[in-house]
Amino acid sequence: MIHLKNYQDEAVIDLSQKLLKLLKRPNARQNLVFKAPTGSGKTVMMASLLNKFCEELPERYELEKRKAAFIWIAPNKLYIQSYNSLKGYFAEMRSIKPIFFEDVTDNELQPNEVLFVNWESINKEKNTMIRENESNKNLYSFINKAKLNDTEIIVIIDEEHMFANTKTAKRANEVLQKIYPKIEIRVSATPTTNSDYRTLVERQDVIAEEMIKEGIILNPALDTIVQQGRSLEEILLEQALAKREELRQAYESLGVKINPLLLIQLPNDTSDNNTADDEKYIDVVLQNLEVKYNITVNNNKLAVWLSGRKDNIEDIEKPDNMVEVLLFKQAIALGWDCPRAGVLLIFRELKSTTFTIQTVGRILRMPEQKHYPNPLLNQGYVFTNLSKNQIEIVKDDMSYITMNKARRIEDYVPVQLNSTYINTRIVRNRLGATFRKALYEIAELNWELKREMGSDHFFETNKQLLKKRFINTDINTIEIVIPENVLLTGEEQTKLVTETARFAKTPSELARLFKDFCRALTAPYAAVDSTPVLEGGMKYFFEDYFGIIEYDAIKIMLYDQNQPIFIELIEKAKERYQEMQEHKANNATKDVQNYQWEVPIERIYNELYEEKEAVQRHALEPFYEYNRASKPEVKFAEFLEENKGNLHWWYKNGEKAKEHFAVPYIDYLGKQSLFYVDFVILSKSNVSCLFDTKTAGSDPANAHLKHNALVNFIAERNGKGLKTIGGILIEKSPNNVSTWWYCNNKITNTKDTAGWDMFNPISL
Repeated sequence: MIHLKNYQDEAVIDLSQKLLKLLKRPNARQNLVFKAPTGSGKTVMMASLLNKFCEELPERYELEKRKAAFIWIAPNKLYIQSYNSLKGYFAEMRSIKPIFFEDVTDNELQPNEVLFVNWESINKEKNTMIRENESNKNLYSFINKAKLNDTEIIVIIDEEHMFANTKTAKRANEVLQKIYPKIEIRVSATPTTNSDYRTLVERQDVIAEEMIKEGIILNPALDTIVQQGRSLEEILLEQALAKREELRQAYESLGVKINPLLLIQLPNDTSDNNTADDEKYIDVVLQNLEVKYNITVNNNKLAVWLSGRKDNIEDIEKPDNMVEVLLFKQAIALGWDCPRAGVLLIFRELKSTTFTIQTVGRILRMPEQKHYPNPLLNQGYVFTNLSKNQIEIVKDDMSYITMNKARRIEDYVPVQLNSTYINTRIVRNRLGATFRKALYEIAELNWELKREMGSDHFFETNKQLLKKRFINTDINTIEIVIPENVLLTGEEQTKLVTETARFAKTPSELARLFKDFCRALTAPYAAVDSTPVLEGGMKYFFEDYFGIIEYDAIKIMLYDQNQPIFIELIEKAKERYQEMQEHKANNATKDVQNYQWEVPIERIYNELYEEKEAVQRHALEPFYEYNRASKPEVKFAEFLEENKGNLHWWYKNGEKAKEHFAVPYIDYLGKQSLFYVDFVILSKSNVSCLFDTKTAGSDPANAHLKHNALVNFIAERNGKGLKTIGGILIEKSPNNVSTWWYCNNKITNTKDTAGWDMFNPISL
């Protein structure tokens, strides 16, 4: 039986009245927005609403239809959590029946059923749950059959704000348009949809009912801490553990059996896999917990929830569970709640400047849904190394749990292409030993520095030149200033920082900060290989030109006012290094590698690519199209999809990487280069098609040279019995009908297309 708080009962009554009003209207896809703070019991209120609604609906004779079925959509695994909650609520009642997709009977959603689905199972046309099949068992057919039997469809969009980013919102709207429900109930602590029909639960009402804490204190009383040579991370860990122990003692003094939990969140919460930064903090945290505090996985005081690792997670939500500390990442733990969590330690890199409601909301719930006589227990506590003059709490969205990853289709047929790769990494993809020479050349040229081997009297002269460039060399400490005693609500807000605490960076922290500084400046070179080279180059630079030791040099370079000057020097040194490497490359024998190529099993696309939903025969699914793709590329991709019935698959090739298919050719400058054709296609008759889309006359210097090299490549394949066609592909549009033409022979330009053949997938 559901027992509601006062504000919950009022919200359910208001939602029910608005829901019935919307049912009377003739429109479809009407929005009912339900806004309630984290920890207010949104699922409980929704369960009560559905129960009340389904009990009253049959008696509402003013309505044309008096039956309803529900679809509950949630991101990631939240739908399972909601399903389990509702199943528990309705265990003793028969008014509502929570189900999963496999529980649907007679290929139809029945009245009073709530079908729980996760967004990822319906957001792509190829997903099993929504794609057409011979048995006609898919979500849309279930819905349409229910509608034919006079059952209204109502969709509940849980955590509606998660669908707010542009890409997800567009796809969500397409899915909802196909479902075409009578009403969409949009549930969130921070809804993004506007509607005249809106039910709001006030945060103060939730606090008054003692469901959540009164607020959150960020970095309490840090200015009282004596640093004593310790790093800020060590101090924050110590303070967070001390606060957890303080809470434990407070519970114990009240006779309450609750073991408060400290949550430690890693800095990179946008990736499932652990980054170098994550590993750095994991090592610091685990070592300190074990050595200083005897908190380990083995003694059941530590739980770990990371990618591929879950230690001591079972029953961690129970009030008296032994686990004292949980190390986790937000992307792994989305939707997880643990009311006994009272302290949160968040490590942040400089690039991370905000907290999300999902993050701070983890410590807002009251473990027994009541406040305590000791006010210490009615607050949440956050410790963080974030250094900002204002603190922002922002709404979550789906972007941190989605990634542009595509995988090869299951029915992929091999194409057996020989590809070529020219390994130029030694001269282009990483900073090498000659970078220091480039750095010294630029420093002497631009800063007028001098270096006399076997003498050190020039050090002072060079130091004076630094002062002329307004570089401060008298740096005693590098400090980090972090906010202190900031009071937060846990809702979306921006709070100015009025109190701060200062901590000096230790030598090890400075070394790490300098490494991060150099890593951020390695682009376009590979950061892993180039960072140590840049670090070493700058350290030797200070020693060779100024006689300044490593520790002091790092402080000078990291000093805020000095940083822009050194960044400019490094950028110019990289330009000089590139010139040196290009000269070396032009006079060196290239490392040419030949290998068997197939469409990659998996490919990651960056933010410059956009998913295209309607594409069905691309070799990788889903298909991501470059948002600056040329018009011929876009149109030819559409042409291939129109002819997909004649193709095993088609593939939009990439550039400048070994995973992409390339043919060697000699460019107009006489250099050995690679031709990455735009499209690789395999027809149903197993004809390989290699095409590069152009407009007539484009790329006049190289287009014919690429084509002719490809013609030779194709002739060699055909000689081996591997039927292949291809070349430069030009669009013609007689009578506004697009046709595509290529030449089987060698050419001198792409303007004269007389004698070219039309590409027709049907005739292959």
